[in-house]
Amino acid sequence: MSVLDWSFVSLLAAAFLFLFFGLLFLLLFFLTGKNFRMMKRKRPPKNKKKRKRFIRHRQLIEKQWKRQRTWMLVFLLLAGISSGGALYSRYYQRNHLAAEETEALAKSYYLLEEVNNQLNNIKEGTNPQKSIKNIQDLSSRLASYGARKPILSLSEDNQRMLKRHFVLLQELGVNLNAQTVESLQAEETYTGYLGDIERIQTSQSNVFKHFRVNESALKQKQ
Repeated sequence: MSVLDWSFVSLLAAAFLFLFFGLLFLLLFFLTGKNFRMMKRKRPPKNKKKRKRFIRHRQLIEKQWKRQRTWMLVFLLLAGISSGGALYSRYYQRNHLAAEETEALAKSYYLLEEVNNQLNNIKEGTNPQKSIKNIQDLSSRLASYGARKPILSLSEDNQRMLKRHFVLLQELGVNLNAQTVESLQAEETYTGYLGDIERIQTSQSNVFKHFRVNESALKQKQ
């Protein structure tokens, strides 16, 4: 399990534990309070010794009652904080990418840019044999990134969005890997792949925006 998984489980377990003790002290608070109110209604004995003992006992119950109220509030507050932390942890998991997925998106970003450059080199006849080898290597890596499955902790909508993008990467990688210099120099094939790359980059921008990936920082590292 990831750190966020452990934090969710730990916080949830702590919330239940604190809630249990909070409810326990709540019960004791009501029982002691009932006892305390009954004692307040009673008249102290006239006997000096018994009166003193009675007052001391009533004060002791009052202190116990107040202490139970304090612990009840403390445990219920801790239960609220822990459950809030657990809910936020789950929300974060459902709406944020894992480190591996962020890395895959970042690397595929650079791969797409490089594939585009190599396609232009082939079209212009700039060392096409070297460029086709580069494309085969780049497309294999794109296909491998596209074969990834989104982590299950993401919400279903987020999983579908990420899966669609990964499928586009995989399809481009598989199709491009089977091409030759001659086929890529054909205008229709060349423009078709440029259009595919443009569509994937649009999908990529949407994914980056949705998951708050800093695309500007990636551009600066190019």
